[in-house]
Amino acid sequence: MPTEADLLIRRARLLTLAPLKDERPRTGASAGDVGAIDDGWLAARDGVITAGGRGDAWERLELADSAVVVDAGGAVVMPGFVDPHTHLCYAGHRWDEFVTRKSGADYLAVLEQGGGIHATVRATRGATDDDLVALIERRLEQVAALGTTTIEVKSGYGLEPEEELRQLRVIARAAALSPIDVAPTYLALHAMPTQREDRKEFLHQVTKTVATVAEEGLAEAVDAFVERGVFETEEVRPLAKAAKDAGLALTLHADQLNDVGATEFAARMKARSADHVANASSEGLRALARAAIPAVLLPGSAFFVGYAAPDARRFLAAGVPVAIASDHNPGTSPLVGMPAAIALAVTLCGLSPHEAIVAATVNAAHALGRGERTGSLVKGRRADIVVLATDDERELAYSLGARLVSRVFAAGRAIA
Repeated sequence: MPTEADLLIRRARLLTLAPLKDERPRTGASAGDVGAIDDGWLAARDGVITAGGRGDAWERLELADSAVVVDAGGAVVMPGFVDPHTHLCYAGHRWDEFVTRKSGADYLAVLEQGGGIHATVRATRGATDDDLVALIERRLEQVAALGTTTIEVKSGYGLEPEEELRQLRVIARAAALSPIDVAPTYLALHAMPTQREDRKEFLHQVTKTVATVAEEGLAEAVDAFVERGVFETEEVRPLAKAAKDAGLALTLHADQLNDVGATEFAARMKARSADHVANASSEGLRALARAAIPAVLLPGSAFFVGYAAPDARRFLAAGVPVAIASDHNPGTSPLVGMPAAIALAVTLCGLSPHEAIVAATVNAAHALGRGERTGSLVKGRRADIVVLATDDERELAYSLGARLVSRVFAAGRAIA
C-alpha cells in the first residue's frame, strides 16, 4: 500500500546528510558530504520522515486530506539546525563589559573583579521564574525562526545548587512550551560563587546535587568550565563520576583560553562532547579521535572575546568529529542563530561550507546524543526540516546576515 503522508516537500535540492556506513559522527572525507539530491522530495507523517527520493516518485504517495505540500522550486531543503551549546537561561545584559573588553581588558581579569559571569548571576537571581521563562521562550522563538529545531540549554547563572535547580526547572517550563526539541544541561561548575570561602564544601554540594537533577529528570547532561583560574580537572573528577552514576552524560567547557589538559580529560571520562577546545593539545585531539567524541567549536565566542579561533583543519586532520554551536550567552557570544555560526566557522575556523553544514546538523546531533533522532533527512528521523531561500547551500557561509531561512518544520509542524 502506498505510504500516506501529511507533509510533502518536492522539487528540492535535498541535503539528506544521510548516515553512511554507520551511525557515528562524520569524520575524514565524509565530514563535508551533505548527501545532496537534486530534484529531490521528502515525505513525513506524524512528525517522522517516511520516505524520500528523486524525481516524481512522490506521485505514488497517498496524501492525507490535510497534508501540507511544499513546492521548493529548486531551493535547498536540509535538516533543521542543531545547536549543541547555549546559555539561553539568563536575565540582563553585559554591554558595559563588552565595551571594556573591546578596549583591551582580559576576560579572566574581568571575572576576578566580579564581572563576567557574576554580573549575569546577579541579574538572573533577581529575575522571577516567570520572567526567565518568558526570556527563554523569546530566545527559542528567535532561533527557531532562523532554522534551529534542536537546541541545548544550560543552567549556570545560579552557581549555588538551589539556584541551579531553579534554573533547570525554569528551562523545563520553557521547553514544554516550545515547538523545538530542548536538551537541558546542568552547568554545575561555571564559576565560584563570590560569597563562598570553602571551595571544597562548594564542590561537594554541587556534586551531591547531581542526584537531585537526575531524580527529577531536570537535565540530560552535566557540564563544567575547566580552565586556568576557574576549575581544574581533578576538581571536576567527582562531578564526572556522579554524572555517570546517575545516568547523565558529561560535557565540558575544555581548553578555551589555555591548554589545561581538559580535552584529554574529557576523552578519559567518556564525555559526550568537548566544547570550545580552541587551545586543545595534539594529545587531546588524538584522544577525542580515538573515542569518537565530537569537538564542539564555538566561533562566536572567539569572535566576540577576541582570542584565536580553533583551527578546524587540525581537528579534521586528526580524525576528530567536528560540530559547531552558537554558544549564545550575554557576555562572550551574543550570537543569535546557527546561520551566523556557520558563516563564522568557515571564515574563522577554516571549515568549508559543506563541512560547516555537517557540523551544524548531523555531527551536532551526535554531540547531543541525538545522532539517531535528528540531523539528517532519512526515513525514521524526526521531520526537522529547513527550506532555504537559495538554490545553493554554500550561501549560508557566503551571505553573512542574509535572511536565508524561508520555512522551518519541527517534527513535521510548520513553525516559521
